[in-house]
Amino acid sequence: MKYLIVIAALLCFACDKSETAEEQIVEELSFSTKTFSSERCVDDNCAKVELSWPVAENVPEASLLNEEIGSQLLAYFQQDKTYTNLDSAAKDFLDSFEEFKTDFPDAPGGWSIEVKAEKSYESDSTLSFKFSEYNFSGGAHPNSSVYYMNFDKASGEYLSIDRVILDQEKMLEIAEIAFRKYHEVEEGVELKDDGRFFLPETGFFLPNAIGYESDTLHLTYIPYEIGPYVLGYTELEFPMQEVKGLVRR
Repeated sequence: MKYLIVIAALLCFACDKSETAEEQIVEELSFSTKTFSSERCVDDNCAKVELSWPVAENVPEASLLNEEIGSQLLAYFQQDKTYTNLDSAAKDFLDSFEEFKTDFPDAPGGWSIEVKAEKSYESDSTLSFKFSEYNFSGGAHPNSSVYYMNFDKASGEYLSIDRVILDQEKMLEIAEIAFRKYHEVEEGVELKDDGRFFLPETGFFLPNAIGYESDTLHLTYIPYEIGPYVLGYTELEFPMQEVKGLVRR
């Protein structure tokens, strides 16, 4: 009888340890959302900065991950100057708007930079974050972009594209087939001869925006990356099962 009691006690202890481990995992995956906004108006026209992004908390790798995401947010402001914080980046943007309105008081409309970053994918080994950006600072039309940042979940280390795409040659082949289908390129016509696309001498290439959403790999070509503004976005999606062995999971 006493052996049964000991076994029962050990099983309860194992359950407690399992529950504790699960609680720790949940804690490690905890993210809060942070926002930043600033605005300045000249007469009836305003310039605004609005950002929101996930912040990892209470784990050793959080600081590295948060630092990388913070650097990407600042990159949306950088032209010929490098910033170290959002306050100075936003101030320069709003100052530029005010100077522009002083020089061109009859110019209509306002300016804006809007960025939303959110966790789009999580597996046992990988985290992916999607950045959606919109900006306008005068000109013929606003601009926008999509970008992904991928991280090693255990270390918080940023993953370069060559660590996400494990077989570049095969992925390029599959992506070109999907690209041709997306844009309805006639069979037998080379992409370089189609006339709609910007291609280097090396030919077709993978986009800068590569990441995961749900259980799907996304390859997104933004305006001007592979074609003119009017071409818009080219969004290629591949179920994970379809690219198994070609990409990190």
